[in-house]
Amino acid sequence: MKKLVAVCISIILVLSLYIMHLKRDYNNLIYNNVDKSNVINKNSDALTMMLETDVDSNEYEVATSNDWPQEGYIFNSEMSACERGGKLSWDSENNRVVMASGSADKCYVYFDRYTSVKITNVTTSNITNSSITLTAEVTTGENPITTYYFSNDDGLSYEESSSNTYTFNNLETGTEYNFRVYAVDINGISSNIYTLSESTLELTLADICSGKSFAECIKTEVYTGDGNEGLYYHDGSGSYTNAAQEAGDNSYRYAGANPDNYVCFASDAETCPNDNLYRIIGVFGNQVKLIKNTSLGNYYWSGSSSNRSNTWSRSALNTGTLNGTYLNGLGTIWSDMIETHTWKVGGGSYNYLMYGTPKTAYNYELGNNSSSTTYSAKIGMMYVTDYYYAASPTYWSYAGYSDSGSSYDYRAATGSNWMYMGLAEWTISRRSDITYYAFIVDNAGGVNRNLVHNNDGVRPSFYLKSNVIVTSGDGSQNSPFRISM
Repeated sequence: MKKLVAVCISIILVLSLYIMHLKRDYNNLIYNNVDKSNVINKNSDALTMMLETDVDSNEYEVATSNDWPQEGYIFNSEMSACERGGKLSWDSENNRVVMASGSADKCYVYFDRYTSVKITNVTTSNITNSSITLTAEVTTGENPITTYYFSNDDGLSYEESSSNTYTFNNLETGTEYNFRVYAVDINGISSNIYTLSESTLELTLADICSGKSFAECIKTEVYTGDGNEGLYYHDGSGSYTNAAQEAGDNSYRYAGANPDNYVCFASDAETCPNDNLYRIIGVFGNQVKLIKNTSLGNYYWSGSSSNRSNTWSRSALNTGTLNGTYLNGLGTIWSDMIETHTWKVGGGSYNYLMYGTPKTAYNYELGNNSSSTTYSAKIGMMYVTDYYYAASPTYWSYAGYSDSGSSYDYRAATGSNWMYMGLAEWTISRRSDITYYAFIVDNAGGVNRNLVHNNDGVRPSFYLKSNVIVTSGDGSQNSPFRISM
């Protein structure tokens, strides 16, 4: 029996010592991790927080709140102390008092009234696709600021500066950043942390195409696959609907209802005038081909009823209007951007160019079965097949005109063809089997023919030189491509 009692007493003593050990470790844990979440440590039997009543009053009263003061006070390291030698310090990064002690202690923490610097606002400026500048606006405190701290990763890291302005460089394009800014005065007292978000700009086409010609830019940067951005690569191997009707000339052509293929030409006005809006037909080799977005007006294709030749070299529209009055009116800077091009002007029969599908029409207008008749000049007009391939590929199996009705030809494609203007206008292609007809796009959207001495709309078309570059814009009507050489 005595042996059993002795064993029990031993067990009780061991447990008591273990509990005392746990209590001591618990006390150490509390005192070594005093922070605003452990309110048990403030104004309790273990710790009393004292706040100065007014600036330089040297009078203190017990705090009524269990939260560490965040603004208007500064930790008094000289007066703050513990009865059993514990050491107190202020953790400015986490805004808390920290105590170092090997045992339980009774501590008094003093805070003096203090006016610190305050960040009232942070503005952003000089925003580019890779940089943002921050400027801090401050209300000064009792002492001067020594350092500003700027973060672009939501406070994970900071950049130091003696100035209230800092520029972050080498940022990702089109990316939102979470910024934090604070300041520290000569006493090491931190201001509030001001937070804001801002995004860098998206890259413009001019940024992406730096060092590339306009034609190369479209081929390598704008074109990312057939149909994207309204562009189709006519290499004869497409996999989309009616790809078999491609021209097969390795051109890049815009197609569809309203692709972003606008160019501001012959104007440097901040807002491009409507009369200076042109559109990109496509890229042919290393040249971009444009067409005016509006008509110059109605003109004869050639001469009058007594001179009804459809030979383009003899056309007054060619020599007098397009390569005379219109070209001269552009001015030297702009006309110098236009290449002197060898235009195919032999045309074709109406069986192929009017009643044929785009592929057939192309073959006889510009392809293997085309006429050898050419004319060299800067300004021309659209080909019949330029109009055909401007429609969505859905219609590339349609004829330009069908006697079966408008549902079977390009009159059905007007809502899906950006080149359709709703007016009758000339093409540069003549009817090769009769000497007084040339082809038109009629006001209903089909391809037809008209007597060359009749009046129809005229839209100049031309090829830009290969060294023309894009300087700004995204190709939309409100922000057309701006170009230079």
